[in-house]
Amino acid sequence: MSNALGFNPNRRFPNLDKILPLPPADLPAWDGQRKSLLDAAMGVRPPPAIPQPSAASLLQKPYFLAADYALRPTGLHSDAPTAPFSAYWQPAAGQGLTEPARLLRKGEEFRHFSVLDAAGKSRYGPVTWEQCLTIRHNQGAVEPRAVRGLLRDVARPEPWLSCACGQACPVSGVWQPWVAGDDPLQAIVNQYWRQAWLTQGAPFPRPRRDWLLDLPDDEVTWHLMDMSLPAAQS
Repeated sequence: MSNALGFNPNRRFPNLDKILPLPPADLPAWDGQRKSLLDAAMGVRPPPAIPQPSAASLLQKPYFLAADYALRPTGLHSDAPTAPFSAYWQPAAGQGLTEPARLLRKGEEFRHFSVLDAAGKSRYGPVTWEQCLTIRHNQGAVEPRAVRGLLRDVARPEPWLSCACGQACPVSGVWQPWVAGDDPLQAIVNQYWRQAWLTQGAPFPRPRRDWLLDLPDDEVTWHLMDMSLPAAQS
């Protein structure tokens, strides 16, 4: 492990307790391979769940957008007759239109609509359009991120278990803490190096007691990421 950290000081081994438990626990059997030791101690990442269909993913082109993406208005508006560049565009807010965003190529004509003018009279003609960015949207899924080589890909555990901080660990395995994406501390909680190897019946770590974070227990949920035993015992 010293050599591994020497090559990459950013490496973390959050599941070290899996292979080197504190006394008086017995050390697990080891096959003598350096790789199996490192693999068992490093963070894990199961494959993401299949995203639920979104409203846009059920539409046909040019309104279609894959379920694992969402649209974010940019505030960039255009009154031109054609799209200034290829992007998703939707009628800007405040014009009384509910038209969904659509993918337009550069130079493709913007649609015209019937809208009410300042006098309350209906007119048919051009409207102001707003560009939308496509952003990855995983619906709040538990997906720790790391550069290539810092996480070990594992099979997705079935069933997928989630527990509150105050519960006892229901099954031995690697557990990942997670908070909501809009939580101000998500950037330091939703990290792979927060993972922990816990044995059945053990208490889950608590943010204030164990991490010295001003974070209530009920805002943290623990998710089972891997149930496999060290390589020599599997």
